[in-house]
Amino acid sequence: MSSKYFTIKNSLFAETEKAMTDFCYNLFLSDAVNQCADQLVKAEEAYNDALLRDDEDLIEQKKLEMQAYQSSLALTAYMFNEVGEVST
Repeated sequence: MSSKYFTIKNSLFAETEKAMTDFCYNLFLSDAVNQCADQLVKAEEAYNDALLRDDEDLIEQKKLEMQAYQSSLALTAYMFNEVGEVST
């Protein structure tokens, strides 16, 4: 028999396990958002430098990078709003 049949869902340990899991998940997502935001700032700085140097190839590359980071942030924001296990 699997141990899931003997799990008490409303015990102190079950609540603590859920709180710990939620905390770890939030910590992971927060770190991912932070890294993404840092990379977005770097891409924006490189984009502005490329504009000053009139480097068309680098401008396009940095535009794509910025769009990717912005999309990642938007997806993460959507996850925070839609996933019930994630506490904000």
